Amino acid sequence: MPPLIELRGIKKSYQDDGVATLALRGVDFSIDQGEFVSIMGPSGSGKSTLLHILGLLDKPTEGKYFFADHDTTQFDEPYAAHFRNEEIGFIFQAFHLLARSTVLENVLMPLQYSRIPKNQHEKRALAALEKVNMLHRLKHRPSQLSGGEKQRVAIARALVNNPKVLMADEPTGNLDSQSGKSVMETLDSLHEQGHTILVITHETPAARYAQRIIRVQDGVIVSDEQSTALHGHNGYEK
Repeated sequence: MPPLIELRGIKKSYQDDGVATLALRGVDFSIDQGEFVSIMGPSGSGKSTLLHILGLLDKPTEGKYFFADHDTTQFDEPYAAHFRNEEIGFIFQAFHLLARSTVLENVLMPLQYSRIPKNQHEKRALAALEKVNMLHRLKHRPSQLSGGEKQRVAIARALVNNPKVLMADEPTGNLDSQSGKSVMETLDSLHEQGHTILVITHETPAARYAQRIIRVQDGVIVSDEQSTALHGHNGYEK
């Protein structure tokens, strides 16, 4: 079975006033379906650029990116947007919940742009909210939720299309340690249910929930190792 994600020789350069900056300098790795992987690196290491490429929000300057055996470098922007909506669930540091909408309405949102029949939308949203233990907050608005609860709603929204992978960008970055622990335990539980999870973070406690940690520095991978933590329980201090 081919890997779910495979990067081959990925480079990315940006032009700024005619000066080229190389953000990624030749990145190779693969992720199998069902893995839980953290990508770590300091600010400016290239990890955000890497996430944008992995999430089909940007294209590499050189190299190939295969997702479920599709050569994504051949996608035009409309097809990339369609593919992204169906196959990738995003979780952001800033939650990006709609302030005037209820929890249920926020989770329903991605289904409006999907091919899933309308009569299945609410059932899908409720199932996603059940997975993150947020059914008791269905009618609440984001302002009535804690930071950890907001992020769990955002995870449910990312899950609702049943994507092949969940990509989380600094999911604990706006949270205190207890809320961060709760969010990482939610992702860990989803991984145990078979979901593929990729977390971009600079926080070691969050990264250690993963099975595998890829470290990026100056646009290259400097290590790719199995996590030494007791999986799922050794990230945050109690």
